[in-house]
Amino acid sequence: MVSGRKFGRRKLGPAALIGSVLAAAAVLAGCGGAASGPQLHNSNQLAHKQEDINPAPVSTLVDGKFVWPIPTWWPNWNFNEVDGTNSAQPDVYGSYLPSFFTIQPDTSAVINHDYLDSATITSTNPQVVTYNINPKAKWSNGDPLIWSDLKAQWQALNGTNPAYEAAETNGYDDIASVTQGTSPTQAIVTFSKPLAEWQYLFSRNSPLYPPSVNATPQSFNTSLSGGPSTISAGPFVITSINKDQGTIIATRNPQWWGAKPVLSRIIYQVVSKANRGDAMANGEITETALYANADVYKRAQKMPNVAIRESIAKNFNDYCLNGRPGDLLSDLKLRTAIVTGIDGNEFTKAGIGSIEPNPTPVGNHLYLPGTKYHEDHSGLTAFNLAKAQSELDADGWKLAPGKQYRTKNGQELDLSFLDYADNPADAESNKLMFSQLARLGAKGTLEGVPEAQYDSLLDKGQWDITGCGWPLSAFPISFMETTYYLDPHSMGQNFGQIGSSEINKLFDEANATFDPDKRAQLGNQIDQDLWNLAQDIVTYQSPGVVLVDKNVANFGAFGFADVDYTKIGFTKS
Repeated sequence: MVSGRKFGRRKLGPAALIGSVLAAAAVLAGCGGAASGPQLHNSNQLAHKQEDINPAPVSTLVDGKFVWPIPTWWPNWNFNEVDGTNSAQPDVYGSYLPSFFTIQPDTSAVINHDYLDSATITSTNPQVVTYNINPKAKWSNGDPLIWSDLKAQWQALNGTNPAYEAAETNGYDDIASVTQGTSPTQAIVTFSKPLAEWQYLFSRNSPLYPPSVNATPQSFNTSLSGGPSTISAGPFVITSINKDQGTIIATRNPQWWGAKPVLSRIIYQVVSKANRGDAMANGEITETALYANADVYKRAQKMPNVAIRESIAKNFNDYCLNGRPGDLLSDLKLRTAIVTGIDGNEFTKAGIGSIEPNPTPVGNHLYLPGTKYHEDHSGLTAFNLAKAQSELDADGWKLAPGKQYRTKNGQELDLSFLDYADNPADAESNKLMFSQLARLGAKGTLEGVPEAQYDSLLDKGQWDITGCGWPLSAFPISFMETTYYLDPHSMGQNFGQIGSSEINKLFDEANATFDPDKRAQLGNQIDQDLWNLAQDIVTYQSPGVVLVDKNVANFGAFGFADVDYTKIGFTKS
């Protein structure tokens, strides 16, 4: 592992991941019962439902107005730059940037022949991957897509030049060189050490940008701060950017060499999550994720022009703990007691119990329920209030008679909870957290800060607990390494700085293990170690529910699969 590597952030937000609705007062009282109301599904029913997109042959579809809501106008539209890695941004760049591999519903990766004729390992010692680029592939400015485009991106993302504010370097920092092969459309990528999940590179999680973006640190860091790239190499090209109106229009790329898109344009529109229900009811947007909102789901059942589509979701919620040296929760015994004394089931039921019967926590940091290698390791720190209280006593945190909170050496057990100020979406979940801490004899103090200050305080570690939400990937080792690898030179996304040399070694070994079953064994060992380190409090996987105009085909709940933008269309009515 290269010392000093820089990881970026993919965290979805502070607190309960995607706008969960806490509707059960009984849960807040500690009863754990789910509220009555509309119910979508249960985890077992969705375990093998990998996508739900109303598939239809493109020959039967017609063009139409497709308005795709996005949550905000991002400060940077370079997804590979540290300020641009919002999990929703792929919805936009997926329509116009190259991705060498596409993810199927079963999480397998297949070559994207729009961009590559082939990509194969042509040497194992050292590992060499030979990319044969489709000679038809070109940028919308007329330049061909060639080997040096890969080299420019590798140089921007390999971590050797800190002036490039890269969102992440993992994978790219394992490349030793990118050279031309027998022609400009053949790239020879030689690795300094084995990288099993090499298909992760130059794909949806790390898309290939035009060489003009990667050319210099300044262009990489700032050229897309105003909006997405107007240079495309996809089925669509960006033709209109209006920041004041929060609107981006992507139209068919007239130079596109692949299958002609059914849609002539896609309108990306900033629409807050709070307004998505009204926007769907009024026909102002074409689709939206449900965001675990039972009220919107109930309304959608009565919307005559809306279809409800659902599959497994590639994300989960947790509460991150700050274990940095010198901080209160750096004490593993204290951290373990806190994790053992907080009931993730209550947060799960409170978050999605009103729409999903018998929900259960995720149980794994790398492999989600519904995927091949999922194992539930949550039992390693299973909720046990009496045990947690006993562990606190043994660690010197005593509860004096008549006192509400424990003390140790005169210090009160007071845990700061970092969140956005005046965040009504999280108000109820915060109350639940504080009530559970109080049962342990621990005080919870809300540190509500303006959204603009949140990331800075998160990075500095000025907190004990904060709510998190994480997207996952078909490449869990490469994708989540940034979150759990402990590097003294780089925080990455390991905001709480909890980890171990053993976990680091397991990541290194898994990255070099090409057998998927053996790699998953190592991944599940990483997960067990994370539970034993009391790294976080894991709660639930969000319902993968999407509301869609009922006349739309080849679109909906994709699970882990990538969107095929050329196939989206409307059925003939």
